[in-house]
Amino acid sequence: MNRLLPKEINFDVFLKDILNGLEKHDKIIKENPGYKLSAVMMLIMEKNGEPHLLLTKRSDLVRTHKGEISLPGGKKDLIDENILETAFRETFEEVGVLREEISYLGQFDDYLSIFGYHISTFVGMINYPFEYNFCETEISDYIEVPLSLFENLKYDKLEYYDNGEEKFPMYYYYFNSQKIWGLTARIVTDFAQKILVNLK
Repeated sequence: MNRLLPKEINFDVFLKDILNGLEKHDKIIKENPGYKLSAVMMLIMEKNGEPHLLLTKRSDLVRTHKGEISLPGGKKDLIDENILETAFRETFEEVGVLREEISYLGQFDDYLSIFGYHISTFVGMINYPFEYNFCETEISDYIEVPLSLFENLKYDKLEYYDNGEEKFPMYYYYFNSQKIWGLTARIVTDFAQKILVNLK
């Protein structure tokens, strides 16, 4: 199914549909006290008449996942009142997007990473074009990817990972010479398949 957003379609209506979809979605909420709490923010924008998603490339200076494509986000800090505050704070620290510049749409599923992180995912909208202000010690580059790539499952490779408790898909996408894979690809693909494909 190809659901490119034509220019004549009101993007506000599309966002309202996402908001309603997230409200109706039976969220997967994980409970695992042994994992470090963290959060990511999916930032959607209207670019060239269709919805795109901001993804960042981690620098070679970070401790883990050097050079990988990821969603803005990070670990919960003691100053964060809740996990949503973590998502807003980390988004500002990494890419320079203020909370008031994000139209918040809702919460998606939780994920547990193989590196011991409990990741809560949130969705918001920003205007395009946006003048990002990246933290250069953490972020070396970025891409704005059409959501249709994930909605239409245009992956280049699919593998399955078994952690001993469950088996789940590992998607690999290549866009503008960048490899999108791992938990980032899984989160965005799940969002596209659970929320976008159900929009009327």
